Amino acid sequence: MPLTPTAATRLRRLVLLLPLFVLAALIASWLWLTPSEVSAKLPDAQLQTLDGAAYSLSPKPGTVRLVELIYTRCPDICPTTTIKMVQLQKRLQEAGVMGKGVDFLTITIDPQNDTPDVLRYYARQLGIAEDGWTILRGDEETIRTVTSSLGFFAKKTDDGFISHTSSTYLVDQNNAVIRKFGMGEDFDPEQIYQELLNLKKEG
Repeated sequence: MPLTPTAATRLRRLVLLLPLFVLAALIASWLWLTPSEVSAKLPDAQLQTLDGAAYSLSPKPGTVRLVELIYTRCPDICPTTTIKMVQLQKRLQEAGVMGKGVDFLTITIDPQNDTPDVLRYYARQLGIAEDGWTILRGDEETIRTVTSSLGFFAKKTDDGFISHTSSTYLVDQNNAVIRKFGMGEDFDPEQIYQELLNLKKEG
């Protein structure tokens, strides 16, 4: 049965608007992605501990890792994040899970300036305990691999500082990012503590 002029007009409008509906749906689905659906991963790269030992970022069965990327000359957000992670570490130690299924990684994004001695001083000043917490560095190319894989932006500025993403990453035993948290004032130790305990309960 032929379409009436009114129906035909409506059909043409629908055909014209269909690409817009599809685009809107794609944008909406992207905006509503849960943190566990983010494709970021911790790469299977080789870094070094402060003692110069090789440290592989390969998947670690049975362990979730909280990863912060910092540089020691950062005037605010990096040390604030680390101090809050120290608070979180103490609570996880009391809960008996720090280093026993929950690890912290601190990776410098400024290996040229953050020598092992500088990083040791940073750790000592901010109260980092070695229990389940590893501080790592690597060459510039490897660090770029890490930041790129995590979706972490870092760029040196003319004033000698580094402009960078304000995110920390919770990585599962397969190296997939399952949660992203803020840095500085947006890093909530209580929220992350509860999430880590829940993950441990879920196995």
